[in-house]
Amino acid sequence: MKKSVKIAIHGCFWILIPLTFALYSWAGQADSFFGFANNSKGFIQILFENFQSLFVRPDMGRDVMSLPNLFGILFNVFYHTIYPVAIFYLFYGYFSPKVLTNKSLGKYLAPVLFMLIVPYAVIKLLSYIVFTVGWSYIYFLSLAYVITFFFAIAGFFFCLLENWLVTERLAKQNLQSELALLKNQVSPHFLFNTLNNIDSLITSNAEKASETLVKLSEILRYMIYDTNVPRVLLADEIGHIQSYMDLQKIQFANRELASLAVLGNPGNMQVAPMLFIPFVENAFKHCTEKNIPGAIRFSFTIQDNGVKFESVNLAGKTQRINKDGASGIGLGNIRRRLELIYPGRHVLNITEDSNTFNVTLSVDTHEH
Repeated sequence: MKKSVKIAIHGCFWILIPLTFALYSWAGQADSFFGFANNSKGFIQILFENFQSLFVRPDMGRDVMSLPNLFGILFNVFYHTIYPVAIFYLFYGYFSPKVLTNKSLGKYLAPVLFMLIVPYAVIKLLSYIVFTVGWSYIYFLSLAYVITFFFAIAGFFFCLLENWLVTERLAKQNLQSELALLKNQVSPHFLFNTLNNIDSLITSNAEKASETLVKLSEILRYMIYDTNVPRVLLADEIGHIQSYMDLQKIQFANRELASLAVLGNPGNMQVAPMLFIPFVENAFKHCTEKNIPGAIRFSFTIQDNGVKFESVNLAGKTQRINKDGASGIGLGNIRRRLELIYPGRHVLNITEDSNTFNVTLSVDTHEH
C-alpha cells in the first residue's frame, strides 16, 4: 500500500471519530422523525462545543490557573486525544504484527494483559493528581476500559486490513511476475543457436550432437515442468545452470570461457525456481571478451542460513544488465520477484567498473 494512501485512510479515521460524536449529539435533538426541538443547535456548533470541552477546567470555583485546574485540563486533553492515539498505534504497529506472524497461543497474552492492566494503572496513577478536584474515579476508569478496547480493536483491524490489501497486491504482482518469467524462460535466440550447433555437429561429431541434444532436452524439461512449484532444490538449480553453460560454450572456440564454482554442500536447501538463471544469461549476453579464458565466472557459496551467488563477466561500461524484450526478464522484474518471494531476506548488489560487471545476490532460504 502506498504511503499516501495509508496516511489518507488513517486521517479519515481520526476525522470521522469527532464527526460521529457530533452527529450523534445533533441527531439526538430530534423530537420526532422529521423535526427538531425548538432549541436545537447546529451541527457545526455542536462540533465546536465538543472541541471546547477538552479544555474545560474541572473546578469552576477555583482560579483558572490553579494547579488542580491545569492538571485537570491536561488530563482531559491526554485522556481524550493522546491516550486513544497511543493505544491505537501501539496495537496497530506493535501488538497486531506480532499476533499475525506468531503462531503460538502466547501471542494473545501480552495484548490481553495490556488491555486489562494499563487502563487501571493509568487512572490509578492520575487519580492522585487530578481526581482530588472532584472528577469521578469510577466514571473515568470505566471509560478508560471502553476507550482502550475500542481503539485496540480498531488498531488491530487496520493492521489486518492493510495486511490483507498488501497480500492481495503481492499475490497479483506475483502472478504477473511469474507469468512474465514463464513467457521468457526459453530464449528463442538461445534455442536457435543451440539447434544450429547441433545440426552442424551431426555430420562432424554425431556422438557430441547426441549429447548436446540430450542436454538441451533436459534444460527444456526443467524449465517447462520442474519449475512449476514454489521451491526447487538448489542442487537442481545449479545443475540447470551448468547444463546451460555447457550449451553456451559450444558456440565459442574458447572452451574455458565460463566457470562455475560451488563452495559448500547444497544438500536439501531449496530456492525459488529460475532465481539465478537471468544473471547467468545476461553474463553470456553482455560479455565483450569471449576469447579470454575465465571471462565469465559464477560461484555459489552455501551457508547455514542461505546461499550467496556471484556473477562476474568482462564487459564494457556501456553494457547493462537489463535484457531486451525478446531474450528474457529485465532487472525490474527480477527485483520485484525477489521482493515478492524473499521480502527482507535478500541482498542484491550490482556493480561495474571500466571492464567488469559484477552481480552479487545473497538469499536467506529459511522460511520465517
